[in-house]
Amino acid sequence: MNPGGADVRDLTERMVEVVRSEDVDQLARLLAQVVDPQGTRSELFTPVLTQLVGSIAGALRRRADGDSTRESPRDAVGVDGAPIFTAELVDTVDDDVAIDELDPALRAVLRAVLADLNGDAESTRIQLHLVSSDREPLARLDALWHALLWASMLGEDSGRSAGWE
Repeated sequence: MNPGGADVRDLTERMVEVVRSEDVDQLARLLAQVVDPQGTRSELFTPVLTQLVGSIAGALRRRADGDSTRESPRDAVGVDGAPIFTAELVDTVDDDVAIDELDPALRAVLRAVLADLNGDAESTRIQLHLVSSDREPLARLDALWHALLWASMLGEDSGRSAGWE
């Protein structure tokens, strides 16, 4: 399988669609194939996660660009005038959560999304490498699951219209 082409796009789209349809059995099979280092599609873990991070960042960027009511604070603009994206983490009762309280793999996915949003391809790659090199399959599973959940929650922005073509 070619981990850089249509296989990655197709698998990523399929996984997001399965999450949306709540087909737990099919999702479990697909995740096992990708997350398990001995899985039949384990070589696609990093490309699929990369595709998801790019899709999430693209959807968030489009939403931010389309929100004409949003005011941009002066310190949220970079040197070149481009917006700087940040994240505010809160728990279920809206209490602040420090990023270091997140599990390392999930923290790396969040940082990868922020790096992608802010145009830092090298930091995105480093954060995704941290997830991919984690020897604990459950950490990789958690990272991929959250990325799939985020992509599915972003609606149509996370599919072909988000640039997976």
